[in-house]
Amino acid sequence: MKSQNDKPIEFLSLKKGQVWNLDEGSNKIILVLEGEIKTHTFSQLTSSNMIFYPSQDKVFITATKDSLVVSIYFYSQSGICNILNSVERSTKQQGNSISSLPVIPVVTTYACTLKEYKDKGIDSNYLLDLKVKEFGYILRNFYTNEQLQGFFSTMPNEDLNFSEKVYNHLSEVRSVRQLAEIMNYSYSGFNKRFKRSFGISAYSWITQQRRKMVYYELCNTNKSVKQISIDHRFVTLSHFNEFCHKNLGSSPSEIRRKNRIKQYT
Repeated sequence: MKSQNDKPIEFLSLKKGQVWNLDEGSNKIILVLEGEIKTHTFSQLTSSNMIFYPSQDKVFITATKDSLVVSIYFYSQSGICNILNSVERSTKQQGNSISSLPVIPVVTTYACTLKEYKDKGIDSNYLLDLKVKEFGYILRNFYTNEQLQGFFSTMPNEDLNFSEKVYNHLSEVRSVRQLAEIMNYSYSGFNKRFKRSFGISAYSWITQQRRKMVYYELCNTNKSVKQISIDHRFVTLSHFNEFCHKNLGSSPSEIRRKNRIKQYT
């Protein structure tokens, strides 16, 4: 069984003996809600521990009992990485060992909430992205710096630095080429570096970020359509309308109207 990690949080029910493969391309934190699994580097994982694998690793999971597993995926641009930028990074080489963290009550509560969302059929990527960021805050505030250094020791430091710079400059640019220039990369070099760290193309990621924020502001703020267009650096209102039709399925006004109807019905 092969995981297609197109969502930031994924659940899988495994029967004893079933195998789950997680591809390279994204960082992964694996939690067992029920049962027991083993991986190619970890002989036993239950609900008492969680493990981390960096984006360069392919992971092979085998269920040693009937199990319910949740995998939290994050690229270098995610909320977890932004929060980890505040963690003092050790300069000591940690090697290639995979570390685990004990699952404490707040993590258990978090995982149970995720399961409730799953059971209710709530699978909005925007909400799940927020839940990934929330998990970053849990890690940062309920575990020690030393624990986090050990847990994330196999994540290259340069991924965090690169993602931080991308976020810092994102609001200043309209295109991948502009972002590459401001970060002192060639266009092709930037795209290769971005894909290696983020798991998707720079163009796709920037479009996703704009789509999420535009949709959020149309549905949850009182900003005018024109102001939202200006804030997100669209050249003209016509370009903004075209973006919304192409990426959100309707005009800005229609998106806002439909959302307000839902709120009051």
